[in-house]
Parts: sequence; C-alpha cells; structure tokens
Amino acid sequence: MELSRTVIVLISLCIGAPARALAPTELFAQASPAVAILETFNELGQRLGAYSATVVEPGRLVTMCNVLETAATLRVTLPSNSADAQVMARDRERNLCLISAAGLAAPTALPRLTEPLSVGSRVFALSNALGLGVGISEGVVSGIRPSAAGSYVQFSAPISPGSEGGALVDDSGRLVGIIDYRRRDGQNVNFASAAQWIDEIAPRAAAGDARLKRFDQAMALWKQQQWADLHAMASAWSHEEPQAKDAWRFVIAAAQGQGDAHAEVQGWQTLYQLDPSSSDVGTALGRLLLAGGKTPQALELAQQLLAGHQEDAPCWLFLGQVLQASGQPGEAEQAYRRALELDPWLIDAYRSMAMLAQMRGDSQTALAVWQRLSGLYPHQLGPRLGLVRAYLAAEKPARAWSELGQVNDSDTDNALVWYWKGVTLARLGCPEQAIKAYRASLDRQLDSADWAWAGIGWALADLLRHAEAIEAFRSAVQAAPEHDEWRYQLALQLKEGGRLDEALEITTELVTKSPQEFKNWRQHGFVLASQGRPEQALPAMEKSLQIESRQPALWRTLIETYQLAGRRDDAKRAYVQLRGIDSAMAEAAYGTTLLLDKEKLP
Repeated sequence: MELSRTVIVLISLCIGAPARALAPTELFAQASPAVAILETFNELGQRLGAYSATVVEPGRLVTMCNVLETAATLRVTLPSNSADAQVMARDRERNLCLISAAGLAAPTALPRLTEPLSVGSRVFALSNALGLGVGISEGVVSGIRPSAAGSYVQFSAPISPGSEGGALVDDSGRLVGIIDYRRRDGQNVNFASAAQWIDEIAPRAAAGDARLKRFDQAMALWKQQQWADLHAMASAWSHEEPQAKDAWRFVIAAAQGQGDAHAEVQGWQTLYQLDPSSSDVGTALGRLLLAGGKTPQALELAQQLLAGHQEDAPCWLFLGQVLQASGQPGEAEQAYRRALELDPWLIDAYRSMAMLAQMRGDSQTALAVWQRLSGLYPHQLGPRLGLVRAYLAAEKPARAWSELGQVNDSDTDNALVWYWKGVTLARLGCPEQAIKAYRASLDRQLDSADWAWAGIGWALADLLRHAEAIEAFRSAVQAAPEHDEWRYQLALQLKEGGRLDEALEITTELVTKSPQEFKNWRQHGFVLASQGRPEQALPAMEKSLQIESRQPALWRTLIETYQLAGRRDDAKRAYVQLRGIDSAMAEAAYGTTLLLDKEKLP
C-alpha cells in the first residue's frame, strides 16, 4: 500500500501539477511587465507609429516585421525604463522580427506554451492597443488556422491597431503567441503567430539571408525614391524569381514612383495571380481599376473577393467604394456600415461614410462620423483635420478653430495644420492672419503648395489687393499646371485688376480646352463685356446659360449686356427668365438698367 502511494507521488511529481488559472488582475500584474511599447521613427526623428513588443530574453524582444520596414530608428519602453533598439533577425514570411535593446531593464520573459491550446481555451491579449499603453483583453482560442508559413492561432480577444507584437497568453500567463493585427479578418477574428516560432526566427532568417539582402537593397532605393534604379532591380528580381511576391511589390512601387499606371496594374494583376487568397492584394488591384475608370471590372472583383472573405472588413470597404462610384450611395453606405461592424477601427470606412453624408448635404451626420473617428484616434492628426473640415463644411469655423487648438504638441508645427489654420482664419473673416498661416504652411513644405498659394490669392482678393492676388495665383498655376481651376482664378483676378488682354488669353484657352464647363464661358463673356465688346460677349454668356441655366448673376449681366448692344426684346426675355429664378434680382436688374417697361411684361 505504501509502495503504491509512493509511486503515485513520484508519477505526479514527474508529470507536474497543472498550471493554476489566474484572475485577470493577477495575470496582468504578472505578464504585463514583459510587454513593451514599441515606437518607430523616421530619419528626421518624427514618430511613425506606436506598437507592441514582447520580451523573450534579457535585452531581446519580438515584434511584427511589417511595422519596422519604413522606420529609421526604434525605441522600446517598459515600466522600468526605455532604450533604443535594433533589428537582429527577420523572418519576413512569418512576419516575426527579433530586436535587441541593450540597456533595457529586463523583466523575466514569459514562460512559453510548448503545445497548442485546445479550441475554446481561455486566452488574454496584452498589448499597446491604439498607443494608449499596455492593456489587457479577454477571449478564447477560436481555431488553429493552417497557412503556407505554418499554423496561426485564431482568437477572439479584442485587439486594435498598435496591438501587433503584443503577447497572447493563456490563463496561467504562459505565452501562446505573438499578436499580428495585420491578419485581422473580421469582428474579433484575430490571429497570433505561434510562440514555438520564436526560436526559429534566427535560423530561418539566416537561411534566407540572400533574399533579405536583396529586399534591403530594394527598400533602400524605395526610401531614396530612386525609381529608375528600383525598376531595374525589381524587374531583374521578378525575372529571376517569378514567384517572389516581394519582387513584384517592388515592381509595383517603382511603377507608382514613375507614374506608370499601366505597369502598376500589370504588377498587381501578377501579384494577385500569385496570391489569389490575399484580400489585401485583391482590394489594391480593385482600387487601381476603379481609379482607372474600370468600374464594372472593379465591381466584379469586389464580389469575387467577398465570396471568399465575408468577414473581411477591407473587402466590404472596397465594395462600398465601388458602389459609391457606380452611383449607388445607399448600397455603398450599407457596405461601409458592415465594414465597421467587422472592424470598428477602419479609418477609411468612416471617411467614406462622412464623404457620402457631405455629398447629400448632411453636415450633422458627417460631423458625427468625424467626431467618432477623432475620438477613436485622439492622437492621430488625420481624423482631427477631418473633423476640422467637417466643421467648416457645416459653416462652423469657430468650432473648427477650437479643434485646431487641440492637435498634439508634436503636430502644432505641421504644414497641414498651418494650411487649415489659414482656411479657418479666412472663414472667420481674418484675411491678413490667414495669409500668414498659409505662408507658414509653405515654409514647412506643404505637399499641395498650390492650395496654399490659392488661399493666399483669395485672401488678397478679399482685401482688394488684386495685383498681389494675381501673383499668388500665378504661383498656384506654377505649382500645379495641370489644375485648370487656378488658371480660372488667375483670369478672374486679371479681370478685376484691369489686365483684360491677359485675362482674355486665359479664358479663350479654357473654353477651347473644356467647352462643357459653364463657368469658363461665363468668365469669357465677362472679360469680353469688360473690354466693351458686347456683341462678342453675348454668345459666351448664352453658351454658359445653355449648360447651366440657374445663374442669377449671369442673367442680370446678360440683361445689361443686351441693353448695351441695343437688343431690347432679348433683354425682356432674359428679364422674364431671371424673374422665374430670382425675382428680387430681376427687380434689381430692372431698377438699375432702366431697361424695361414693367407694366407691359407678363
């Protein structure tokens, strides 16, 4: 009997007692010190993003490779201290990278689970979700999903952007996997790379060293915008390894840099053939087709993608964009709402819904969408500026100015912030201050410099400083010669400044180039009338009104010009037309031109 008890004790010691399940508070206290905040920075020291990294041994952490690829420097932060970090080894196929952070006060690494958890097992995600600091969420293992790189752990614990690189642990605090937000495929359908893969990162990276060097060379050319060299290198690479997805991605990047839309489409088509299961590749190809005016092909592709990815939020977003381009706003909004049900953090779906609301004149809904988005991403500049634009569209410039005052300290000197300060100040009736803000945006190398120059031009025009406004719009034309709006505005200011021959040269060019644009004909007529050439001005004004009849100010000018040309009957008919559009302006036209015998008119 004693022998049997002894044997049982020895067996139990050899097997080991099962790990104790921890309460969430205990688990967070035990495991969170091993999860770091990972920040990435560009060459200028500007922060690109905030993510997560998990300690695997003293001074070494693991995270997702894709968040590191465009970064110049890295920094990791634990509760104890922070340290700069460097990449040690990359397994790009599995998207796992080892990073080293010398001097980082290292907590004890999490014990790793050696065997896969059963489906339904309780798990916790610890990560720097949304860059708000390390937090915890709870869920279960939903499945083990095979792929070409191995089997991923699917789980339901909620995660968000910034969670990538965080730790997925079981209820006793053992490391189950490394969270990969990029693989999100629906509402609470999240994935983690298996913890067993961590020890395989370095050997797999060494085995693929030649390919990694080639990737790094291509990435360096991409960062330096050496498009011709990148094209030559990527073309040779794709020829030597036609199945290499990275090679084709760089072919596409080179085509984008060189503005070769045809080569870009071909590259995406090839990549989609290589990886037809990738919804990311499919939607990228689809958006390019849509941008190229191939809406039916884009719609067909969207439907194909959804057939295999019903729970993929970006696929629903893409379908919404295609439906919107097809003139089906109601159906598009349903698709956007479905995308947000699956992924409440999908910025582009919110943007698209706000755009739909603005198109139908629903400023309140647009404001609500941008308020929601800026609340979800309080530290991101894009949603904040979207809310500024929404307030301006709703004729609430004071609220827009208030939002501009709430941007992060790191963004206060951003060129875009200065540009929107200029727009808002102009709306607030402060043209001098607006001009200073626009110039500040130009000093900070605003990408769309033409818009800042145009803003300066409009503000100067409000101050009746037409000579300076002319020069501002000349700068806008120079910055974006393909944008005819700035030529139109230049012609307007030339007319206002009395430089009629120069204005006429531009309006003649515009009506020849875009004969269906009613405002070009209108301005052409105004310039001719200002030159004292009513007989030539009238056909231009009439052409503008044939294209767009509801132009009260032009009808009034037409009445006056008919009077100058001695065409009384035509002036009467124009008066009747104007009275049906704007009776007050019709009466004003009558009173100022002394043109008509009012009692004889119908």
